[in-house]
Formats: sequence, structure tokens, C-alpha cells
Amino acid sequence: MIQVKALSYKVKEKEILNNVSFCLDKGNFCSVVGMNGSGKSTLLKCLSKNLNYKEGSILINNKDLQTYSVRELSKTISVVFQHNDINLDFCVMQIVLMGRTPYQSLLAKDSKEDLIIAQEAMQQTNTLHLANRQFASLSGGEQQRVLIARSLCQQTPIILLDEPIASLDLKHQFEIMDLLKKINKEKQTTIFIVLHDLSLALQYSDKVLALQEGQEILFDQADKVLTPENIKQLFDVSATIHNNRILF
Repeated sequence: MIQVKALSYKVKEKEILNNVSFCLDKGNFCSVVGMNGSGKSTLLKCLSKNLNYKEGSILINNKDLQTYSVRELSKTISVVFQHNDINLDFCVMQIVLMGRTPYQSLLAKDSKEDLIIAQEAMQQTNTLHLANRQFASLSGGEQQRVLIARSLCQQTPIILLDEPIASLDLKHQFEIMDLLKKINKEKQTTIFIVLHDLSLALQYSDKVLALQEGQEILFDQADKVLTPENIKQLFDVSATIHNNRILF
């Protein structure tokens, strides 16, 4: 479903990604880990066609990412970035309904089906009670859950997420991770998520991709990547693993 081959990305002379290669099958749940500045967010932006890479290739469903139209890609991949760029004064329901845009003709009104799908997405993310609130008035954690609802409303087979739980309290972190895993299992949605919490990456992921200084260091089953030895190599900290949790 996602094939990345020898992907590199530079900003002027600074190499952000260097020869990264990996392959995800349909229905994989993959976490991306690494130190700050290791290229995690840059990789996600390349996968979502938000950055124009010139070296290497990305295939989505055996088709070159560069050949996708905006509408076609929006029906295939939805993205939740860590920092949102929504500055206009929309209410929460309007934000979530933006996920239906790829399925609508120009200037079309939201259909009854669109509204049902949006409400279901908001119920799943515990944001339905916020439907009439202005997005800008919400806390950072509430905004993040609304953006995840918008992604669910988009109904894509692939969801890319960049630290989606960073601003959430502990309860909502587990709620969102449980929800993503449920969608992953029940709908075979491929999840590609950047995480700092290694314990959550170990508990929820099938695969883990570890980046270091822009290079793919490890890509394998989660329990084979997140070992005490590898954590020491990647983060220079000592760790032990007990009951599928990483202790520092």
C-alpha cells in the first residue's frame, strides 16, 4: 500500500532525510520514532505530498504519489498534523465536515449522509458536544480531537498523524490510541503515526520505523525495534521492558 524507496530530502545543503526505504501493507499500524530533528515530520509531509521531494520515490497503491490529483489523494490519505493551520472562524461541525470535501462537487451543500458521517466521527472522538463551539475557542487538546474527527470523516484507507496526542491529557491519549487501533483492525485502515511515547508505540503498533539523523535505522516488528539495546542506541537512555511497557 505504501512503498518508500531511497527517499531523500534536502533544505539547501542540509540533508533532512537520507535514503529512507520501507514498505507498509494494507492494515498495518506503524509508529515512527526518533529524536527531535531526526526527520519524522518531514517524512510525513513527503508522504502527504506537502513537500516536493526530488530524490527517491513514494508509491501509494502501486501508483507514484507525484501523479495523484489533489482530490484523488484526499480520498486516499488523510492527515492530522501536530500544529493546525486553521485561522478562520469556523465552528467545530464545519471543521469536521471539511473531511467530506473530496466527495462533493463544487459549491455543493452537505448531504444528509455527510452529516451522519460527521456526527459519527465526532461521537468516536468525544467531540459531538462541541459541535456548535467556535474552533478557535477550544483548548489545544480539544482542537486536536476535532482534527482527528475531520480525518475520520474523510474515510480514507490511510491516515497519517504527526504527534496527534501530544497536547492531550492521559485519558484522551488512550482514548485516541484505542480509537485508532479499533479503526485499524475493523476497517483495515493503515495508520502511520509519529509518536514520542515509546510505550504507546510498543503497545499499539505492528511495525515501528526508527529514524536517526534523517536515516532509516530500523524498520521491523514493534517488539524487535523497541528493545533496550535499540532504545539506548537511538535515544542514549537506559530502559527496561516489563509487561509490554518501557520503563526508564
